[in-house]
Amino acid sequence: MVKATVRGPAARSAAGWGRSGPAAERAPARNSLGPMLVALTVALSAAALALAAWCGFAAYRDQPTKDWHFIGMGVVTVLALAQVVVGVVMLARGEKAEEGTAIFVSYLVGAFLAVPAAGFMSLVERSRWGSAVVAAGGVVLAVLEVRLHDIWTVG
Repeated sequence: MVKATVRGPAARSAAGWGRSGPAAERAPARNSLGPMLVALTVALSAAALALAAWCGFAAYRDQPTKDWHFIGMGVVTVLALAQVVVGVVMLARGEKAEEGTAIFVSYLVGAFLAVPAAGFMSLVERSRWGSAVVAAGGVVLAVLEVRLHDIWTVG
């Protein structure tokens, strides 16, 4: 079996090399971490909504947050930390958020702090309202994740 190879300008053009002029300036940069950021956003949103439902049910049953709830908050916080790391690495590699770096970093930090802040508040309020605060924190985190996805568009 004979394998055909293309050499010269056609090969460089097919591989994305040798671009010059206005077309090179308009071409979006492919990023390898973009799909990871999207996957983390979806996973974090799902985990945050699951935590919100779990703690909301505990508030409905007139129960404060328990150790298992704090383990769930820890899992969500670790996912948020992973998202912060991926976002910072993407920015360090020179990739840009569509709406600006400052807004993107602000939302990353806010998303990272949403559930730990709610967890701290649930420790202060050891009643059903502590569980309700964590449920609200999970919903807030899910909304922040939707906004983060809007801010960062994958090229």
